[in-house]
Amino acid sequence: MSTIITGKKQNEIAELADLSRNLYENLFNVNLIEDSNTYFYNILNKVIFPDDISDELIDEITLMSDKPWTMLSFQLYGTIDLWWVVYLLNKPDYIFKAQANTTYKFIKADYITNVLSQITVID
Repeated sequence: MSTIITGKKQNEIAELADLSRNLYENLFNVNLIEDSNTYFYNILNKVIFPDDISDELIDEITLMSDKPWTMLSFQLYGTIDLWWVVYLLNKPDYIFKAQANTTYKFIKADYITNVLSQITVID
């Protein structure tokens, strides 16, 4: 029977490529099946933003046209990698694109680095 070893982030494992700190995958521990040297994420783990985030950290944007989540992320943060923050913060019914005439909450760019560092502390 194989042993599963847990507890390290991908950037702490020399055999694996480093990830940008903005990528969703970087938030989770990587598991290793020891006998096969196979690495995997536990996809049942997830980030959940609380409903009571301080108004000081949050702003809103209303879109005039549909936009891919990655494009909205680039507009707000200058990178496509943080699409998941806007998506998870809003929990949209329509998952494929941010929709026109819809108001979306987002974490202000001045605070995003601090928020990401707080998320990565949680296991």
